[in-house]
Amino acid sequence: MNAYEIEQIEKQMKGDFRLPLSYADWEYVARHARQERAQMIGKAFTEFFAAAAAKIAGLARQVRRTAAECTDARLRHN
Repeated sequence: MNAYEIEQIEKQMKGDFRLPLSYADWEYVARHARQERAQMIGKAFTEFFAAAAAKIAGLARQVRRTAAECTDARLRHN
């Protein structure tokens, strides 16, 4: 045997060991991917709504602060 033949046999042996996944393995991979995707979507929603709530709370504080300043100004001028 020459080096080329040995190399071809080694490639064939490596290919034989890499068999396609069984149905159960594919189901496991798919289930794991769906769970991971659901977790990431949940995390994104949580972060989005937390940021939105913080913005709304900041806006409400600003409105209350402005209303208090206007009330104080009116009371001083009367």
